[in-house]
Amino acid sequence: VFDAVLQTCGQVLYYNDKLIMATYFSSAGGTTEDAKAVWGNAYPYLTVVSSPEEDDRFNGETVTFSAKEFQSLLGVTLKGKPTGWFGAVTYTVGGGVDQIRIGGTLYSGVQLRSLLSLRSTDFSVNTTDTAVTFTTNGYGHRVGMSQYGADAMAAAGSDYTQILYHYYTGTTL
Repeated sequence: VFDAVLQTCGQVLYYNDKLIMATYFSSAGGTTEDAKAVWGNAYPYLTVVSSPEEDDRFNGETVTFSAKEFQSLLGVTLKGKPTGWFGAVTYTVGGGVDQIRIGGTLYSGVQLRSLLSLRSTDFSVNTTDTAVTFTTNGYGHRVGMSQYGADAMAAAGSDYTQILYHYYTGTTL
């Protein structure tokens, strides 16, 4: 590790002659997310790219909330059973939940990830008469470089420059 630090000392990533915001996270679940979808600001180098995650430990994780617990976490009272609470869902280009209607209120995937402590905005929802289950893919905000994806690329023979250029589109080292 120390050799890698010495070999890259003084190297930085630029986009249009400006230092980039080199965000990273744990696992993309196969696809990164556009910065605008998560933070509301577009960065041309923080866009959707494939992420060759070989380790899928963060894909398919489920978390189940009782109807009462779910309402408490959202800070709302919903009518009827969980099976009738959920409406239309829209998705981001990166495959995360953009917006979802719950009990007539529109929530962003980012809001729900925060309110429910979900691992990712790449989630699906299943309901029963008494509970709500979320199944997530990936771990983290999914913007920039995936640590597990970078590790998979390195294991497949990519060097650090190839990895950086893949995750930070259009940058210069």
